[in-house]
Amino acid sequence: MVKFAKFELPQYLHGNEDRATYVLAGSAAPSISLDELISLSSDRATTENALKFHSLKLPLGPVQGSLGLRRAIAALYQGQGQGHDQGEPGVPGSGPVSAPISADHVITTPGTTGANFLVLQGLLGAADHAICLYPTYPQLTGLVEAVAGQVSYWAPKPEDGWRPDLSELRGLIKPDGSTKVLVLNNPNNPTGWHFDRELQRQILDLAREKGLIVLADEIFRPLFATDITPPPSFIEHDDYTKVIVTGSLSKVWGMSGVRIGWVVCRDPAIIDLLVNARQYTVQSTGVIDEAIATEVLSDRCRPALLRRHLAYQHQDLALLDAFVETNKDLVSWTRPTAGATAFVKFSAPTREPLDDVAFCQALLDKKGVLLGPGSLCFGGNSPTDFRGYVRVHITKEPGVLQKALDLTSEFLEEYRSGQDK
Repeated sequence: MVKFAKFELPQYLHGNEDRATYVLAGSAAPSISLDELISLSSDRATTENALKFHSLKLPLGPVQGSLGLRRAIAALYQGQGQGHDQGEPGVPGSGPVSAPISADHVITTPGTTGANFLVLQGLLGAADHAICLYPTYPQLTGLVEAVAGQVSYWAPKPEDGWRPDLSELRGLIKPDGSTKVLVLNNPNNPTGWHFDRELQRQILDLAREKGLIVLADEIFRPLFATDITPPPSFIEHDDYTKVIVTGSLSKVWGMSGVRIGWVVCRDPAIIDLLVNARQYTVQSTGVIDEAIATEVLSDRCRPALLRRHLAYQHQDLALLDAFVETNKDLVSWTRPTAGATAFVKFSAPTREPLDDVAFCQALLDKKGVLLGPGSLCFGGNSPTDFRGYVRVHITKEPGVLQKALDLTSEFLEEYRSGQDK
């Protein structure tokens, strides 16, 4: 029997959110209704018609997902639909690939969690060694630990701005050839760091040299800060086929309740293996969900959604800049360059990190603000890993974040007063 480690992050969030007035521990863009989606569309009549389901027949559908949806997903990885310029087609810094991703390279799944489960369960076994970026979304480390025989952790340091060292990665690869998969999260959750084009290229060159499969959970793509050149997706480097990326509608597109995610890979053998594995677990991702997802990712709707959530990210980062500056005696961070989360450190006046779990519980009890304690939710390797760090959501509505940060500043002032006594 496969045993999974306790998934602390969602259990902490769901166990405390009912007590919170302001929930900053999450990471998904604010959810939207179908009526809101129609109102955001550049062609409301067409979108409204696409979302009429009364006459839609409800079969299982194609084994890899509907063709229209897979085409829309494929377009996200060839310089279309990922636009940093407020949602317009074209990605500065990436551009179209010479061998475009097609619908044949795509499999739909129940969210990115389903995609990651499918890939890691399908590829890894007890004889395999895997390398996982750390910190990362805990589902990734938990799955790897459950199914691989050996696991190593590629752990960037905050003093390096969370940028991992490629020489350390090379040193983690087993000389006996047992290392099979490198698991990445890009942009990273919780740090908000991302792999630039050059580091992607170096990783893929190393993967080719060693015969590794690279899995990149790219659920937060394309939420990039304004002052950086958006890099390509790992899948857009078309000279190495053993690359898999996963994504979904939840974090960027505000549709967490539409359980559509995806796997994208150029390698036909890997696609065949994953399609077979999918049929053991999920015969269909649901034609209604697929129809909604197709419309969300259409040229009519996608740009407006991305514009809105990039605006939230940019405004939220400015609010956090001010918060950190105001409280710099107790608060520090590496400013995120991408994604929907920041990893913020709270320290005592002595600069010793605070007990982040106790801090988060006290803040929730006294001010109604829920943050995600880093050591509990992301420090699975050791209870002291990421002590003092908390995850903060940076695609919240800015007005909500401002109120929560004001209350957190009040809490810190009360803490200072207590220290002075």
